[in-house]
Amino acid sequence: MKVIALVGGSGTGKSHKALLIAHKEHIEYIIDDGLLIRKDKILAGLSAKKEANKIQAIRRAIFFDKEHAQSVRDVIKQENPKKIMVLGTSKDMVDKIIQTLELPPVNQTFFIEDISSEKEIQLARASRSREGTHIIPLPGIEVQRKFPINLVESLEIFYRKRYGNRKIGERTVVRPPFSYFGKLFISENAILDIIFFTIKDFKEVIRVGKTKINITEEGILVQMNLILRYGKNIPDIVKRIQENLKKELDYITGINIIKINVLVEDLLMETEK
Repeated sequence: MKVIALVGGSGTGKSHKALLIAHKEHIEYIIDDGLLIRKDKILAGLSAKKEANKIQAIRRAIFFDKEHAQSVRDVIKQENPKKIMVLGTSKDMVDKIIQTLELPPVNQTFFIEDISSEKEIQLARASRSREGTHIIPLPGIEVQRKFPINLVESLEIFYRKRYGNRKIGERTVVRPPFSYFGKLFISENAILDIIFFTIKDFKEVIRVGKTKINITEEGILVQMNLILRYGKNIPDIVKRIQENLKKELDYITGINIIKINVLVEDLLMETEK
């Protein structure tokens, strides 16, 4: 199986361009926002665009739910596609989806900046920001049949050739439910509280130093300094801290944890009382 990745930021027009790439590269199967799609039909999965808020949508898109992931894995195994395209807002997100769905490594990666002009990307982002619209590479009738969602319009996609246009599919423009509830934010202080609470379980940590949180649309980046107790296995402690923090932050916030960097800035020897 050949795996092709299409990477682009949120609202840059990935799902629209996916049909053009799929046609040109002879790819019949697409994984997009929690769905496994073949040509103009949903084969498996649940759409992230029907979730109640952005956090739940992210969890759905990366197949966080085990039953959801297993159902898609089963159909992929049954279909045994020669080529499959995976869409994601970052390479890390694509890698996470591939790992969860037990797909082979990526053979080829397309970046939205390489296949869309700057003007096209700006227009797509403006539409997302202004109207809150999203794209699903399916006919409207298929979207409505699979799940109730606020359909905006269904547009035919044509591939321009020398001797005329050839229809290769449709895109369905939708407004997800969470568009009407505004944006959902998680503050840096909330992330810090989770970190400090989790670190308390590690007796090897004497003090948490400077900690920097960076929350993006792709996920959370954490940079933290620690002062540890002298005489302990530092690499082992740091690894366990990273694993526990990733597990807790992922579970509580529902946001993808991109990276947790831990710097041990000092070691202290505490005298026993």
